Amino acid sequence: MEIWLNKDWLKFFHETLVNLYRDAEYPITLGHSEGMLEVCVERPLVSIYDFIPFPHILHKATILMETMICFHPFIDGNKRTALLSVFFFLYWNGYNLHIPEDAADFTIEIAKGKHNFNSILYWLSRNTSRTLSSIFRNKLLYIWVWLCEKWVGFETVLVGFIGPIIGSPYPYLFFQYLITKKVKKKQT
Repeated sequence: MEIWLNKDWLKFFHETLVNLYRDAEYPITLGHSEGMLEVCVERPLVSIYDFIPFPHILHKATILMETMICFHPFIDGNKRTALLSVFFFLYWNGYNLHIPEDAADFTIEIAKGKHNFNSILYWLSRNTSRTLSSIFRNKLLYIWVWLCEKWVGFETVLVGFIGPIIGSPYPYLFFQYLITKKVKKKQT
C-alpha cells in the first residue's frame, strides 16, 4: 500500500523549487533528463528474481535520495529536489521526516560520495518518526487515491473535506497536483 512518486511528481517538485528559489541568491535552473528521471523512479522499485533489495519504505526513500543526488536528473537543484521528494514520499506513506539543520550539508556530502546506502538510511531513520496520525493520514490518502482512480471528478468533491481531516497543508499540494494532472489529461 505505497503511494509512489512517478516522473511527473519529481518534475512537479523541481518546478515548485524553481519557482520558490527564483529570486534567491542561488536560483535553480529548469531542465531535466527524461532517462535519468526514469532511473530515479524505477531504481527503488527494482526486483531481481523475486528478491526485493529495498523492501521497506525507508529503504526506498534512501535509494530515491541517493539516486536523485548522484545521478543528477535535473540541470540544477538535485539535492533540494531529492530532499523534497523524499519528504513527500515518506509523508504520504505514513512517516514524518523532520528535516534537520544539517540536511543541506548532508546532501552535499552524499553528492561528494562520503555517504553510502547504510549511512543515508541511518540519517533518514534518525530523522523520521511514525505516529498514529501519520499512519491514519497514509490510509486516508491511499483510499483517496484509489477512489480518484475509480471515479472521475471525485477529487474535486473531497479536496476541501479530506485536507482538514489530515490536519496539514501538505496534502493540499498532493491534491492540487492530482487535480492539475487530471485536467491536463482531459485537455489532451
